[in-house]
Amino acid sequence: MKNNYKKISIISSAFLIFFLVSFIFKSFIILLLSIIIFSLLLTLSSKINKNFLLFYFTFLISIFFAEIFLKIDFNKIFKSKEMTSKKEVIDFDDFRYESTYLGNQLKQGTYKHFKRKDNNYIFNINYKINSDNFRVNKLIKNEDDKPHKISFFGGSDIFGWGLEDSETLPYLFYKNNKDFNIFNYGIIGGGVNQTLYMIKKNNNYLGDINVVVTSSYQLPRLACNRDYSFNTPYFKLAGDELLFGGYCIFSFLKLNFQVPRTFGSVLNRSELIKLLNNVFSKEGSDETIGVYIKILQELHELADNSDKDLIILYYGPKNSTDQKIKDFLILNKVPFIDVSLYNEKFFIKHDKHFNKLAIETWFDKLTKYLVTIKG
Repeated sequence: MKNNYKKISIISSAFLIFFLVSFIFKSFIILLLSIIIFSLLLTLSSKINKNFLLFYFTFLISIFFAEIFLKIDFNKIFKSKEMTSKKEVIDFDDFRYESTYLGNQLKQGTYKHFKRKDNNYIFNINYKINSDNFRVNKLIKNEDDKPHKISFFGGSDIFGWGLEDSETLPYLFYKNNKDFNIFNYGIIGGGVNQTLYMIKKNNNYLGDINVVVTSSYQLPRLACNRDYSFNTPYFKLAGDELLFGGYCIFSFLKLNFQVPRTFGSVLNRSELIKLLNNVFSKEGSDETIGVYIKILQELHELADNSDKDLIILYYGPKNSTDQKIKDFLILNKVPFIDVSLYNEKFFIKHDKHFNKLAIETWFDKLTKYLVTIKG
C-alpha cells in the first residue's frame, strides 16, 4: 500500500509539472504528455481490464506521435541553403488579449506592432486600446455637443492593421466631417457575428450612421474555423430565423458558455484539431452563406428600427462564393457598396491587409454614397 502511495505521489507531481508547463509554453503536445502521465494511475488498479488499458494507452500515444509528426515543417527541413540564407520578413507584436463576451480582444494599453524586411520597416505602429477593448485614435476629438455620431464596425481593416491613426477610415471621415463623433469598433480577426451580438446586447453602439466593413473572408470565422474564432458568438439558421447558437470552440464544437482563454491557447495549437476543423468546417456552404446574409439583413433591420442609417462596405476575392454572396445581397435587398480591390498597390507590402491608398479609395466611395442618401 505504501509503495502505491509513493507511485501516486510521483505520478501526480509529474502530471502537475507537465500540465502547468503546457499552459506556460502553450503546447498541446506537452498537455498530451501530462495526460499520458496522469493515466499511469490507471495501471495501479487491479480492477481495470488490461485489454482496455492497452487500447487506451495505444490511442493516447498514437495521438501524441501524430501531433509530433504533423508539427514537423518538412518544407523548412528540405529548403536549399540558398533559400535559408535569404533574409525573411520579420513580424513583431506585443499583443495581450483578454476574454470578453465577443471573444478574445486586446487588453487596455498601448502596443507596438511592426513588420520589416532586412532593416527597412514596412510599418511600425503603436496602437492604443481603451477600457472597452477598442482602438483609440489620438487625432479624433469627440465632444458631447456634436450633433451626429458615426460608428464603424468590422475586422482588422477597420481596426487599422498596419496603419497610422491618420490613415484609418474613421479618421478620414473625421477629417472631413468635424460635426460627427467617431467610434471605431473594429476587432482584429472580427466578423459580422460579433457586430450583431454587440448591437443586440447594447444598441447604444449604433450611431446616426453605421458603417459595416465585411467580406466573404469572414465566412470561416462564422463557421468557427479559425483559432481567433475561439469563444466568439455563433449564429445558426432555424428555417428562416436567425438564432444565437452559443460560442465557437471548434468548427465541430459549439457550447452555451465560453471556455477559459488559456485552454483555447493550448487546444488551438493541436495539429489534429486543425485537421478536424477543416474536415467538419462548413465555411463555404450555402448554410454559412445564408447565416452571413441573414446577419447583414438583421443588422440593417436593427438600424432601420432605430431610425439609423446602415452602410455595408463589402469586398471579396472575385470567386464563385463572392459572386453568390453579392447575388444573395441583391436578391434579399440588402444595400451594399462593393469596395473590392485586387491590384497589389492597394495592399501593405508582404501583408494581406489593405494600405492607406485602399482606405482612401473606400472613403471616396463611402462619401459618394452618403451624398446620394442625403439627397
